[in-house]
Amino acid sequence: MDDKIIRHLEEFVSENKQNLIEKVLSERTKHFTVVLEDLFDPHNVSAVIRTCDCFGIQDLYITQRLHEYNVNPKIVRGASKWVTLHKFEEKANSTKECFAQLRKEGYRIVGTTPDANNASIEEMDIDDKTAMVFGTELNGLSEFAKEEVDELVHIPMYGFTESFNISVSAALIIQTLVRRLKESEIEWELSAAEKSLLKLEWYKRIVKRSDLHIKNLSIED
Repeated sequence: MDDKIIRHLEEFVSENKQNLIEKVLSERTKHFTVVLEDLFDPHNVSAVIRTCDCFGIQDLYITQRLHEYNVNPKIVRGASKWVTLHKFEEKANSTKECFAQLRKEGYRIVGTTPDANNASIEEMDIDDKTAMVFGTELNGLSEFAKEEVDELVHIPMYGFTESFNISVSAALIIQTLVRRLKESEIEWELSAAEKSLLKLEWYKRIVKRSDLHIKNLSIED
């Protein structure tokens, strides 16, 4: 049925848009995913969403322990339409629930830190599916996250400043890991089934009154 709905909605999508969606799908990956732990600045959250879309990261997990997730539309510029957001409710154990879900999905969990005593992102093993966790703007990762991650990694720095802004840090790490991934022989692409589900979701979002078109299709059947 999903394939039939895709073909039906495709009638309302321009050829150029169809081709663009196919190209973007070919570059999307779930091998890496990103976790934002309790960020409170909507500018930073929105910038990371946009970065994920730009570098082909499909899934973004957001935990809300003390702060409610918000987005800045001027910064995100519609990127949230293309990235799959997994939000965990604002409560004390939201990070614990997020990590449990990631492990269930087969992810290794890696935390980010300014501490140069840990491995750099250039040295990090990327063979396994990996979730990169970024902490709050002021305090970094929570103590729970530091204890529960499988590894901590850092971005090499050469100046006096101790750390990057969170959105800059995320952009540098994501760009580095995606570059390394595409230079490797790892099978990082989405499966045919994942591409189909994502295409259906995107068509639903870009076709006006897609719900009505789908309803009419069901009535015809």
